Amino acid sequence: MKTYKGMLFIFITMLGSALLWYSAKPIETLHVLNRLSHIVGGMAITGFFLVFLLATRSKILERWFHGLEHVYKYHKYLAILSLGLVILHSQLQDLVPHGDKGVETPLNELAKKFGELAQYGFIGLIAIALLAKFLKYEHWRYIHRLLLLPYALGLYHVYFSSKYDLFQVTPLGIFTAITAIIGTMSALYMLTMYQDMQFKHTGNVTGIRKMGASAVELELTLDRKFPYRDGQYIFLKIFQDGLEKAPHPFSISGGDGHKIFITIKALGDFTKKVNTQIQLQTQVSIEGPYGHLNFDKGYQQQIWIAGGVGITPFISYLQSQPTDREIELFYTFRGENDAIYKNFLQKYAENNKHFKVNFIDTTTMDRLTFDHYSVPVHTSIFLCGPEKMVKYFIKHFKSDSSDIDINYETFKFK
Repeated sequence: MKTYKGMLFIFITMLGSALLWYSAKPIETLHVLNRLSHIVGGMAITGFFLVFLLATRSKILERWFHGLEHVYKYHKYLAILSLGLVILHSQLQDLVPHGDKGVETPLNELAKKFGELAQYGFIGLIAIALLAKFLKYEHWRYIHRLLLLPYALGLYHVYFSSKYDLFQVTPLGIFTAITAIIGTMSALYMLTMYQDMQFKHTGNVTGIRKMGASAVELELTLDRKFPYRDGQYIFLKIFQDGLEKAPHPFSISGGDGHKIFITIKALGDFTKKVNTQIQLQTQVSIEGPYGHLNFDKGYQQQIWIAGGVGITPFISYLQSQPTDREIELFYTFRGENDAIYKNFLQKYAENNKHFKVNFIDTTTMDRLTFDHYSVPVHTSIFLCGPEKMVKYFIKHFKSDSSDIDINYETFKFK
């Protein structure tokens, strides 16, 4: 499994948290439910530390999880798990007999109130985050960042209501301090520094080419060479009045590093505005690259599956070099206006005996399936397109063989 390093990192961190809380010595004798509540609460705050750390788009973590889409998947699951642990911690505290809760001080009472506020804050904000498809991306981003507030309240609650002295230099005290500092700094980094520090490559829009009725190819000329591999994507910021300045991910469809091309299909509010309003010489900045579609590491024989604008990483590879690999492309789209780069692919197939392309227009043909298609041994499969399509084909091919070489990118980051 390509994400094993990231999964192992999460497992070791969470298990380490549980063991440190279990083995630590409390200030006073605790009821078993109170002790269990502390262990669960400690794991919850550790989980939120991981949530913020995974949000930083660290290149190391991206490699450990084999792609940002996997990082964000575990980011979401950890947020849900940590919220569940917070609620369980609260329920366990309610079950502790009143006489076994120890002596309460004004500081303890304040910390408990902060803990309740943190719980309600986590519940509300995570619930909103899970409704991402109903929100504009810009609104979702700002609401998502508010998670720092309940996290700060939760840290105060942990330190000042705990029956363990976390200010002592003990394994538990050191671990809690390190994770609290890194978690807080990760959140502050994404709030205040990420866009200034990471978007180091700037440039301008120097070419605009319409690709059918609902897509546009932008030529970006950069101030210095941008190293990338065919099949990767970037986060792009566009500085033009009327357009969101928030970064959005787009696959690179070609270029030499000084100039790069990206193709933007009108799929949402932002991309629709880009398609109709983008102007020449508009300033841009980019960050990346990301992605693990590495065609050169695949077998000599390859099957490519693209949905809609998911054709762009494949175009990047085909435009960079004449391939000598045996490639069969299945390109599915909805209507001729959705079939960007169709002419290029037809000409490429005519001029290269190693490349074959199949066009599947779902407005006039049945949806693409491989029910009667047998994948030869030593074949690599590369997929890029909408999340549902990619998941469907992954499930289909893995049901045929668990050893099959599947590589993919999807279009979901919220």
